[in-house]
Amino acid sequence: MTLDLADRLAIHETLARLDHAVDAGDWNAYLAHYADDATLDPGFAPPVSGRDAIRAFLVATEGNTRGKRHVASNVFVDETTTNAVATSYLVVIEREDIPKIIATAVIVDTFARRDGQWKIVHHKVAIDPGMFKAFAQQQSG
Repeated sequence: MTLDLADRLAIHETLARLDHAVDAGDWNAYLAHYADDATLDPGFAPPVSGRDAIRAFLVATEGNTRGKRHVASNVFVDETTTNAVATSYLVVIEREDIPKIIATAVIVDTFARRDGQWKIVHHKVAIDPGMFKAFAQQQSG
């Protein structure tokens, strides 16, 4: 498969819209970018598959995202024979209290064309190792 500039722009735009939707707690807008059979692998819990299961996971964990700013950066898109794979850095910042970095991760989104649009079929979060140390430190102190 060959991705043209319009494909790459659509994928970059989708990543930005995902983070805006998470920040707004708008799960309908967030899930609009996922295929019906997509899998979300959050990196801190078992993967969930299908829009209904992803929605249930988002609702159950929305306390982790409320009041935060999600920022994707350093995005690049690779081509496979059938899909596009976008890799980005994620920085999560507290926005309702004193701003500070809450989490960092690498995100890998696999996109497939569905009904003429790029849809996420797999969203994988690889939380940076230092974040687990920070989480442990917060719990112990």
